[in-house]
Amino acid sequence: MKSIFLNRLGAAVVLSLGMAGVSWAAGSAVVPDTAPAHPAFSVPGMEKASAEVALKKGNAERGAVLAQQFCGICHQFKAGQESVGPDLVGIAGRKIASVTVYSYSPALVALNNQSWTDQKLSDWLTSPMHFAPGTRMSFPGLPSADQRADLIAFLHTLGHADEKASPPAQ
Repeated sequence: MKSIFLNRLGAAVVLSLGMAGVSWAAGSAVVPDTAPAHPAFSVPGMEKASAEVALKKGNAERGAVLAQQFCGICHQFKAGQESVGPDLVGIAGRKIASVTVYSYSPALVALNNQSWTDQKLSDWLTSPMHFAPGTRMSFPGLPSADQRADLIAFLHTLGHADEKASPPAQ
C-alpha cells in the first residue's frame, strides 16, 4: 500500500468523526433533552378522565378475557406464582411498587407512597408511560374507558390489599 492512500484514508476517518461530533453538538444545542411541557398533540381517548362513571358498568367476566389477553403475558393472577411482572392478586388498594420479590423501575418506586385506587388503575391502564414516565412496562395502554372498567372490575375479583391473601393452591 502506498503511504498517500493511508494518509487519505486516515484523513477521511478523522474528518468523518469530527463532522459527526460537530453535528451531535449542534443538535444537542438546538434540541433540548427534556420532554416538552405540553405535548404537541394528543391521541383521542388517552386523556385523563374520571374512572368513576365507567367503573359502575364494569363487567368482571369481560375483564377476565381482557386480563388474559393483555396482562396474562407478563402477570399472574394467583398469589405466589412468578412471572415477568408482579402478580396482580390484591392489587386493588395495594401500595404502588410494594411486591417485595419484584424489582420495580425507579419511576414506580417513586410512587410507592401511593396506593392503587380505581382512578390510579384507570390512569395506569390508559397509558403506563404517561402515568409513570420511565416505567419498564411496555404495554401501550387501553384507550377504551369501558375496557379499562371491565379490567378493573376483574382485578377487584382477585382480592383487595386489606384482605388476607389465601395461600396458593398446591
